[in-house]
Amino acid sequence: MQGVAEVVPVSSSAQLVLLPWLLGWEQPADRTTFAAALHAGSCLGIAWALRHERPTPRELMLVVAASVPAAVAGLAAQEAVEQRLGRPPQLAALLAAAGGLMWWVDARGASAGRGITGRQAALAGLAQAAALVPGVSRSGATLTALRAAGVPLPVAERFSLLMSLPITAGAAGLTLTRARGVPPGTLPGAAAAAVAGALATRHLRPARSLAGPALYRLGLAAVVARRLIRKGAA
Repeated sequence: MQGVAEVVPVSSSAQLVLLPWLLGWEQPADRTTFAAALHAGSCLGIAWALRHERPTPRELMLVVAASVPAAVAGLAAQEAVEQRLGRPPQLAALLAAAGGLMWWVDARGASAGRGITGRQAALAGLAQAAALVPGVSRSGATLTALRAAGVPLPVAERFSLLMSLPITAGAAGLTLTRARGVPPGTLPGAAAAAVAGALATRHLRPARSLAGPALYRLGLAAVVARRLIRKGAA
C-alpha cells in the first residue's frame, strides 16, 4: 500500500495508520523507523521507474527550489507533528477535506501550457510543506496546487513525482540514520514498497482525473467514522 500511495494521492501516511487500525494488526514497536524504511523503498521504486524520463536542467532547478519549503518545515516541526497528529479521527477528517478539494480543483481546473513555471513550482513547494500533516497527502497537495495553477494533469503528475524524490529520500534517510534498530518485517516491507512504487509509476499514469483517488479517500474516511461511532456507542 505504501508504494502505491506514494504515486496515487491517497496519503501514504494515513494508509500506514488506518489500515492496520481497521484490520486489527499490531503496530510495529518503532513505527517511525518502519514507515521511513517503507518510504525509502517506494522512493527507490519511483526513481527506477522514472529513470528514462530525464528531467531538463531547468526542471531539476525547479524541483530543488520547490523542495526547500518542505525540508524546512520537516526539520522544524516533524517531531511535533508525529506526537500530536495522526490519530484516526484527524486522519479521516483530513482525508475527506483534502480529497474533496482535490476533486473540485481538478474538475474545474483549466489546462494551460505544457511546462512548469517558477510560480507554479513555488505553489507546489508550499503545498508539499503543508502535506507534512498526516492525511493531507504529499502528492495530493502538490497535484491540487498545480491543477489550481492551470497545469495539465499528466504534466502535474510527472512534476509531483520528481518533487517527491529529494524530500522523501531526505526525510527517510535522516530518520533511518537516527534509528537504533530495525523493526521486524522492515526489509520485506521496504522491498514490497519499492516494487509497488515502480509498478504504480509505470502503470497508473497518466490519470484521466483525480476523481478516483478522491472517492477512495472519502470512502475510507466514512469507514473510519463509522468505526469510531460504533466504538463510542459501545
